[in-house]
Amino acid sequence: MYLPERNIIVPPEAGWPSIINADQSILNGLGKTPEVIALLTRLHYIKQDGDSNNRSHGAPECFFADWQSLVQGLTEGKTNAGELKIITENTDMDEEDSSPTIGLTIGADNPLFVLDTSLGIIHWSDCPGQIKDNPVIEPVDLEDDSSEDRYREDDWRSDAPAWAIPDFFELLKEQFRQLVFIPISPYTVTSVFVQRSQELEGMVPMLQEIYREHGWPDIEQYRKRECLEAVQRALEERYPDEADFRRSG
Repeated sequence: MYLPERNIIVPPEAGWPSIINADQSILNGLGKTPEVIALLTRLHYIKQDGDSNNRSHGAPECFFADWQSLVQGLTEGKTNAGELKIITENTDMDEEDSSPTIGLTIGADNPLFVLDTSLGIIHWSDCPGQIKDNPVIEPVDLEDDSSEDRYREDDWRSDAPAWAIPDFFELLKEQFRQLVFIPISPYTVTSVFVQRSQELEGMVPMLQEIYREHGWPDIEQYRKRECLEAVQRALEERYPDEADFRRSG
């Protein structure tokens, strides 16, 4: 819908070298099960190389964690496991713990998406009430989970709604299809849930109309380049303070 194709990075056939070749002590410091580490070697990522001009939201105000780059940073001493746990899972579990969970997003102000590999679910902490209370896809019921202490390290997780992995990503995609999540550039995404001043009340319906005029949500009819250019022109003309002046190149 909006991402520059070059920002989606695909692992080599053998997996991400930065993770596969990392010193075991560094990986142990993350406190994850072997299943989690194996998963990280196989995931596609939205490239987050630290250059603000190339960082792209995966959801409103949300950066997905690029774990192949993060593990490389651990190897080079640019960060440490404790910091990564806090900014990806909001936890400071002891290094000797072996957790089946991994954070899919990164940053203090990001939405918190945490994958539980043992249950095959993704928790969404602080999920907007409009989505949580009226989901287009029902979350899983965790009331019957017999492991009463499985959330001892993260009390918030027992209250965060969770979806089966494919359902979670389908839920996110549906927000884009319905233009609840709205890209304002190839890099930046906003949503209808953002509180806006009276002067900005017309911005969301304006953007939604532009996308529909360019064929969205019909993938076969959608004209991505023309649409994003029209979005940028409209924002620069009517809401210049909200425009993202970066270009996809």
